[in-house]
Amino acid sequence: MQTGVRKAPYKGYQWLWPALILIAVIELIPFIVMLVYSVRAINFLDISASGQFVGLDNYRQALNDPEFGSSIAKLSKVIVTALPIQFALGLLVALALTAHQTLRKYLLPIIIIPMIISPVVVGLIGSLNLNADFGLIGITLKKLGLVEKTILGDYNLALPAIIIIDIWQWTPFLILIFTAGLLSLPKEPYEAAYVDGASTWQVFVRVTLPLMQPIFLIALLLRFTDLFKIFDTIFIMTEGGPGSVTEVSNIFAYRVNFRFWNLGYGATLVTLLYIVSFLVCFAFVKIATMREARR
Repeated sequence: MQTGVRKAPYKGYQWLWPALILIAVIELIPFIVMLVYSVRAINFLDISASGQFVGLDNYRQALNDPEFGSSIAKLSKVIVTALPIQFALGLLVALALTAHQTLRKYLLPIIIIPMIISPVVVGLIGSLNLNADFGLIGITLKKLGLVEKTILGDYNLALPAIIIIDIWQWTPFLILIFTAGLLSLPKEPYEAAYVDGASTWQVFVRVTLPLMQPIFLIALLLRFTDLFKIFDTIFIMTEGGPGSVTEVSNIFAYRVNFRFWNLGYGATLVTLLYIVSFLVCFAFVKIATMREARR
């Protein structure tokens, strides 16, 4: 009979501490500083705002600020316009690539090229190509009589141009996700549907779409969060101009913080944007969890 001291089961929780410390340093501490700033009057261009506690005054100012409301409206316009188009194009192209293996083999590596380009580079590509004096697209549109001046300098065309650029860059992301999702679907439901005499449209509506819903939710969540924090491309292309036509909420918050140096009010704007983003993401996760529970 063997005897001995029973050893406690090994636990590797201590290996989490480096990651937790790193998260605290680069995320938690700045977040706490932001919350502290948001309830104080801090403005480097105003000596009367030297850090005194103002409570919720900054929040009341933000909620009644027409410029901030306008920036939220512009951001909403970008999301509501770009996201459905990206979703529809991504699904249609993914269905075509899934049905043709040869097409997928050669086209998919080319399609995803815009997705791997830096947003700053995409902004430069967009601004150069849309220039009516030397840009390929700009010159073409000017010769056709569709535009009279630089597209990004037109009050009516600047925001649609940015939306088109974003669709060009990030539709490949959804194509990649949807293609992977379609290829991973089980074959048995399709075989049963065709045996029962279902048409291609019926199979798509009653089999493909229900099976793809979890992937749709994840894709929508990822694209929404990315669109909600859009900054780089717009800043490079227009810096929020002409005027404030393309000044979405992130550009507006940047201007308040780093051009007017109103850090207290700027922290409040960022906090409100964080709250909106958190609530939407929470709703997405809740819906996905409820669907999984029902299944």
